Amino acid sequence: MKPYAARQRLTLLALALMLHVPSVSAAESKEALSAMEWPLQSGESIQDLSRLIYPKNQRMQQYFAEETVSLNAEAQPDLKSTTVFEQQQQILIPSIKQLSGKSRVGVKR
Repeated sequence: MKPYAARQRLTLLALALMLHVPSVSAAESKEALSAMEWPLQSGESIQDLSRLIYPKNQRMQQYFAEETVSLNAEAQPDLKSTTVFEQQQQILIPSIKQLSGKSRVGVKR
């Protein structure tokens, strides 16, 4: 199995587990429910992660990347979705629940 494919499978598995196992810190505040920490690997960018999570949905890739940059703006003001990290870095990513709730805003049914 190629490294990228293995990383994608591990990412999807980790996300599935996060959806079913409540985080201890999530109980601490409403803000914690809307974001979670994620270890971005060396050589990866937020844009790469968005492609792993939403491989067939370019709109959600962009939305995920924008929300992730926004969540990390205070700690990393110069962060862009295309920033490639030289070493593993903990970042905040929006929860799937938060994204699904916000992505419906403004969508006609």
